[in-house]
Amino acid sequence: MTRERVIIFVLILLVLLVAPTTLPYLLGGLEIPLWADLHYVSLVLLLAGVYLLHRLLLIDRFLIRGRIGVFAALSLAVMALYSQLQVLVTRFFESFAVRQGIDIDAIIDLPTRIAQYTLGSVLSLLTVIVAVAVAFSDAWRRAAFRYREVSRDKEALEKDIDALRGQLERQQSAAPAPDAISVKVDLMLTRIPLDEILYVRSDGDYIVIARADGSRPMTLMTLKALEKQLPADRFCRVHRSWLVNIDRIGGLKDGKILIADTAIPLADSCKPAFFELLSRRSILLRPQ
Repeated sequence: MTRERVIIFVLILLVLLVAPTTLPYLLGGLEIPLWADLHYVSLVLLLAGVYLLHRLLLIDRFLIRGRIGVFAALSLAVMALYSQLQVLVTRFFESFAVRQGIDIDAIIDLPTRIAQYTLGSVLSLLTVIVAVAVAFSDAWRRAAFRYREVSRDKEALEKDIDALRGQLERQQSAAPAPDAISVKVDLMLTRIPLDEILYVRSDGDYIVIARADGSRPMTLMTLKALEKQLPADRFCRVHRSWLVNIDRIGGLKDGKILIADTAIPLADSCKPAFFELLSRRSILLRPQ
């Protein structure tokens, strides 16, 4: 039960409990005996117990979890127990009236007694219905609150993603593609234009960069590290030890890539990425 529901329940219970003290004034000074007041208060407290038992235990544990049959059986048992307690409470307080010399049978005949017990059963049923309605109202409020929180988080996440995507696009558009790489050759930093690179070959802890002018500078570097510096739309790994410039490929022969006078092996694991890159760049290789 939420805090608001508890406050409302307590206020309604207090109003019902103090009602007998106000009825004499509302009914023109009619005096209600003390035993009748206590009988009324006891029945109100029994109905409050029926409400709390359903609201705090039966509904949350059985009805909301889909165990409708168990809930119905236990609810009927509670209402039957209320009816028995109603009879016992009625007899208990009417015994006080008998001790005071009041003829109860003259005041309450059989039809009135039947109507009294019928009204009690109806009130217990209405109490159960109210408890179910309030419980589902609270469950709906909690579900609506969770939905609003999730929707708010989702909207914030989408905004962050859009902002990051826009920032990435701006960075990509602002940063031009590199046209050269810088590597250390013979203890000197050397700049090599990308257009001059034919292929790169791994040689132990070093790599050899084949240039169009016929030079083969060697640098202490891994092939994987150099691959990260080269644009992926122009250079492709074709073997664990070879990396080629797509624009410098002359053809294919016996499953090998021909660049200038060098035949470079094409590994089976690299073929899908190699031919996909060729198709994207609209390069048609003729076997030689």
